[in-house]
Amino acid sequence: MRGGGSRRRLLVLAISLVLLGGLGICEGNALKMHYYKKSCPKAEDIVRNVTWTLVAADNDLAPDLLRIHYHDCFVRGCDASVLLDSSKGKEKPEKKAKPNLTLKGFDVIDKVKAKLEEECPGIVSCADVVALVARDAVSFKFQKRMWAVLTGRRDGRISRASEALANLPSPFMDFPALKQLFGGKGLDADDLVVLSGAHTIGEAHCAAFEKRLSNFTGKGGKSDVDLSLDPTYGRTLRKICPSKNPDTTVDMDLGSGDTFDSSYYVNLLKHKALFHSDAALLTNNRAAKLARKLTDKKHFFNMFAKSVRKMGDIEVLTGTQGEIRKKCTRGGDNLEMNFYKNTCPQAEGIVKRMTEFYTFRNPVMGAKLLRLHYHDCFVRGCDASILLDRTGDDPVEKEARPNLSVTGYSVIEAIKTQIERECPDVVSCADIVALAARDAVSFPFQKPLWKVFTGRRDGNVSLAPEASTNLPSPFGDFTELMDLFTQKGLDLNDLVALSGAHTIGRAHCGAVVQRLYNFTGKGDADPSLDPEYADELRKNCPVAFNPNTTLEMDDRDSRAFNSHYFVALREHKGLFQSDAALLTNDDAAAVAKRLQNRRRFFDQFGRSVVRMGAMDVLTGEEGEIRKRCAVVNSPQQ
Repeated sequence: MRGGGSRRRLLVLAISLVLLGGLGICEGNALKMHYYKKSCPKAEDIVRNVTWTLVAADNDLAPDLLRIHYHDCFVRGCDASVLLDSSKGKEKPEKKAKPNLTLKGFDVIDKVKAKLEEECPGIVSCADVVALVARDAVSFKFQKRMWAVLTGRRDGRISRASEALANLPSPFMDFPALKQLFGGKGLDADDLVVLSGAHTIGEAHCAAFEKRLSNFTGKGGKSDVDLSLDPTYGRTLRKICPSKNPDTTVDMDLGSGDTFDSSYYVNLLKHKALFHSDAALLTNNRAAKLARKLTDKKHFFNMFAKSVRKMGDIEVLTGTQGEIRKKCTRGGDNLEMNFYKNTCPQAEGIVKRMTEFYTFRNPVMGAKLLRLHYHDCFVRGCDASILLDRTGDDPVEKEARPNLSVTGYSVIEAIKTQIERECPDVVSCADIVALAARDAVSFPFQKPLWKVFTGRRDGNVSLAPEASTNLPSPFGDFTELMDLFTQKGLDLNDLVALSGAHTIGRAHCGAVVQRLYNFTGKGDADPSLDPEYADELRKNCPVAFNPNTTLEMDDRDSRAFNSHYFVALREHKGLFQSDAALLTNDDAAAVAKRLQNRRRFFDQFGRSVVRMGAMDVLTGEEGEIRKRCAVVNSPQQ
């Protein structure tokens, strides 16, 4: 009996271990070989072909693309966050962090992704593209794939420069610091030594190692050098880097900087490795012993294949996590046309009919709802946070000074109420705002002026201070405006085209009186403002103006959506200081000149408002679908 019971217990234990092991395998290895064999069977061939073509023309791309893979995986895992051009909030994205300023090869990722989107739209993640391109770029010279790449990653939505600074290995680190950093990523000391071997290809700027040459201990002088550095090699480096020229570079692997081989370890053991972090490997007996083994090329290649695969598995997003970006530089592009075609097919029709009803009754509704869309998207992204009413002590976005004159809330709530009757808990307030803005502006034309991609979710945070710091100011100069738009992932064309929305709507005197009476604080007018136009404005807005008095933003007709704004702008009749600021930049002025043509304006405005509508959107399981647009759902809902 005891023997049978023991056998049964052992059997149960064995089964339990198998199940636990199986769970571990599923959880830890969510990536797989040939993940796209059914959904995009040509994906890996496309990546290889495009990459090999580009590397054949520029051999320097191999280390550049491998470095992008490293720098991506060490920050938030391998989620392509290093590719994003903007970050949520005011913080800069990863690629703007100091360690990433010298990264190159982003254009290769973009070209590969564009080709994949032609073949299989919305299928292959940018994170997988980064991993595949790195492998294929290094493999080109060998004309075979040098390591296996498991795929199935999803793309992240967050990119913060501060996280890059905190997570990327530094060329100045010692061995304990490196080991701790790698350990935090699930990599061990052997992976540290092996992955350091990537320094066998590529170049580095002098600033990354110059401290080893003349000021290693901080005492200064030619004698204050890193004693672990071979003296002859040190003299060679000083000749190459005699001054602090930020553009000067040196091969990371002496005499073999363009060949992926094991010579890095040969040079390392001769104390001819470039970085302090390289030399640090020899301060640990186990690491030094492994470095000696890795001088054998075959052994290095085998070990590197295992370690780079482990690195490629760091904190990956899979399944329904993250998104599949359509463009690698921008998140939120997983919005789609007709998102509600199955869940609420009548949704867009309801928005259109009700918006047109309200616009027919009030012809300025287009300007109101378009402004509501702008002011929503520039704060926390297009998440309908501007619609929320205060529920506690803290003021919400709609109470911020720039939003006090925003209207149209009741129209959005009325549309939402009707949609909730048809499709409860399905259509977001954020999508209603985007659709209503388009439909209101389009009403006089009786056709949609731009596409609206849907699938947004509603946010549940609304803070007045964020509106004050994130909304473009009518008093902003060109640099301030461009910086803000860049932070939001928008470019020069977007800034100029979206300013063209000032062709409809009205503004209060408070937004312009400084230009009329006290521009520099000396009781003067803005000299860039047309004098006759300034006189007309002063008639409506005297010094002691009525705060409720409004002015047409387009001096011809503020109800007609057209390109006249740009005609007036070039005549120095733009209402706001921010309008006039566009003419202070030659490139912006050239765009404004082109957009005097109505067709060109409509085309560019359509592209730009779509891009704005995708800023920092919440999708998937993020946020919520509010039942009422003015309040977040209760926990029980």
